[in-house]
Amino acid sequence: MMMMAMLAVTCVMTLAACENNNPEPDPIPNPTPEKPGGGSTIKAIHLNKTSLELAINGREALTTTVEPANASVQILTWSSSNEKVAKVSTTGEVRGVASGKATITVRGGGASASCTVTVSGQEIPVGDLKVSMTGTINHTQYTEGQSATVTFSRFPKSVEEFKMVREQIGTEPQGAVALQVMAYEMFRQDRKLGEQVLRLNTTTTNMSMVLNRLKSIFDGDAQSNRPYQMAAFLKGATPENGYNPEKPYTVEIIVDKGRKYGKFNDYQATLIHLMVLTKGDDGGKRHISVMQTQKPGQPGEDGKYYIVNQSDGLHLRVKDKAFKAPFNGLD
Repeated sequence: MMMMAMLAVTCVMTLAACENNNPEPDPIPNPTPEKPGGGSTIKAIHLNKTSLELAINGREALTTTVEPANASVQILTWSSSNEKVAKVSTTGEVRGVASGKATITVRGGGASASCTVTVSGQEIPVGDLKVSMTGTINHTQYTEGQSATVTFSRFPKSVEEFKMVREQIGTEPQGAVALQVMAYEMFRQDRKLGEQVLRLNTTTTNMSMVLNRLKSIFDGDAQSNRPYQMAAFLKGATPENGYNPEKPYTVEIIVDKGRKYGKFNDYQATLIHLMVLTKGDDGGKRHISVMQTQKPGQPGEDGKYYIVNQSDGLHLRVKDKAFKAPFNGLD
């Protein structure tokens, strides 16, 4: 009897185990589900213009719509058939360079669209690049309430102009901040030029990260491109007005009350924590840190100029601009 009972218990346990063996798993959710009515890639691209006339130094932004509108991948690349006539930024802003014709093409997925650009012989004069500063930021010791501004008539158009501006403002902490804003915008307009000037104003250890972030801002998904990112750090630019700032352009800087100053032993430098004012953030300001260092291999000409150590605040996403307000670009 005991043997039979044991056998019965064994059978019940075996059956129970069999019933629970390999239960049907819950379905695994698709990590990249297809959006209703959409596809995974762009099927067609449409430009707001198929032809465009510009003067030399004139500029205009081309805009795109894609099909399907909710495609999950919307990476767009822009190119010019003749950059000696017209250049195009990674966000579709076209600038006239010299008299002639060029074709601007935007590609995404297996689709493309083109615009014929005619640049006339008429030239829009590029005014002198003028820069000025107000206020004071202490170089060695945190002083509560200090602030400064850097005002400039336009963005530099070459490495030489950038260096000229650096000579005027780069020996001050607020100057390095304004130079970084300039370098970021120069990258938006011309990636090669922008990278060159960034290397003059950014620590070598942070260059790779900075370039990757800028590519995501200015050369990423069509839905997340933010050509107005740097405009958001200029006085007068707001989401409501399309981030179109007052002219001349002004960058407003204050000392960071929360972080103050610190010693950066790796660079044998005083690290100055600052905040850039912006209407693109609910807090009204973004962090950036600068320093002077004589560390070999770093920019700044052996400590003559301030350089940027960390500038995440400049490339963190700003508020989206109002749909009804177009961003007109920066000079």
